[in-house]
Amino acid sequence: MKVLVTGAAGQVGCRLVRQLLDQNCEVRGTILSDDPARSRLDGVDIELREGDLTDLSYVKDAVEGVDAVIHTANLVGPHFELNNQINIQVTRACEGVADRLERYVYTSSSGVFPNNGENVPCAYHPVDELHPKRPDGEYSMSKYFGEVMAERANRETGLRYSIVRPSHVLSGTKILNQFSVARVVNLLKKSQERPGTELYMADGTELWHDIEAKAASPQQPCSITDEDGRPWLYQPQDARDIAHCLVCALNSGAALGESFNAGAPEPFPFTEGARLIGERRGVEPLEVRVPLQYMYDHAIGKAKSLIDYRPQGDLNTMIGSAFACEEGATDYIWD
Repeated sequence: MKVLVTGAAGQVGCRLVRQLLDQNCEVRGTILSDDPARSRLDGVDIELREGDLTDLSYVKDAVEGVDAVIHTANLVGPHFELNNQINIQVTRACEGVADRLERYVYTSSSGVFPNNGENVPCAYHPVDELHPKRPDGEYSMSKYFGEVMAERANRETGLRYSIVRPSHVLSGTKILNQFSVARVVNLLKKSQERPGTELYMADGTELWHDIEAKAASPQQPCSITDEDGRPWLYQPQDARDIAHCLVCALNSGAALGESFNAGAPEPFPFTEGARLIGERRGVEPLEVRVPLQYMYDHAIGKAKSLIDYRPQGDLNTMIGSAFACEEGATDYIWD
């Protein structure tokens, strides 16, 4: 099978192309001209097409002759118009060859729900594929519109599509900052500015002041629970596992016309994340209790049962990998 990967030098794309090659796929990838992340593809045997994904003629040329397209390209942040243009042109190019294209796999985001309750409260936890979509922010809105475009293309042209919704994407050393005092303080501050969010204190209590005062530093690991002893929960996803889920969606007939949440094997308790990082750093975590429980979760049962999604990035594995990256290792593939 010949597969086009848009955004081949991206955080997910550079890992995806390696997994496709391991499955004996022929891979073509799109990258920006003078792409600053091009070195992520050094030594990887794929065909590269440099160009602008908002240019329909370029995208059509990239799609020509491939059997499937996995669309990972996007700009994280407030780039609504640009991301929409990219999604429009990629979808249009795939529509034009819908009669022969075996699969179009669109990489969306858990932000279409969203699944963390930080800006918009979740209807329920854990957040599954049936959860109402209430995207907040330009990035999540563009991801949602990309889903709508794929669904419309299927209705109008028969385009065979699948949608994968990753949770918070992590690679390198990024997980080492996720269980810190700084992150807890930021979450509490941000939520207090947004009435109705899951961490909002209606009585105006600013919970973060005591935490800041007690912390040895903003980087100190924070072992935080609610007043009933329930730990805060966080379910990100290793970029290698996102790539794996995209490959599962590509290969499975059960994925046709379906969407799948993807994430770590289970939510990570802040208490455990802080303990593991504290042990490796030789730092005692700051123990904190607050009235509310933070839940950033993503139900992945559908992907596990229908397309054999088997994520490897549990908490111990991701933290171990991050410390290896601190010492110069790369994490493009699972060891």
